[in-house]
Amino acid sequence: MEKALEHITEQIQRYRATPVTDGDALIEILQQLTATLFYLEKERAKYHDKFQCRIGELILDGNSVARSENIAHKEIPEMYMLRHIMVSAYKVVEAIRSQLSWLKTEKHNT
Repeated sequence: MEKALEHITEQIQRYRATPVTDGDALIEILQQLTATLFYLEKERAKYHDKFQCRIGELILDGNSVARSENIAHKEIPEMYMLRHIMVSAYKVVEAIRSQLSWLKTEKHNT
């Protein structure tokens, strides 16, 4: 998982450094990001199951739902981290798709 998160970071850094008109590089970055996000979805599901089970255990022990969630977040920090990093990466994917669409339109109109 750590390698996948590092790979996402590297691809986003590549995206920042890529000229807006370099469609080939953008397609490659998009491919790398989407494939890595696919892998991370499995990891996120695994941590989500652990997170939900822990909340259930804590509720059965007499804790409130809110307190149980807070404790579970502290005990399973991967859940929060994956959720936010992946949402951000998906937004970068959307930006790349928009950029590629714009490039395609420009190519057809010139």
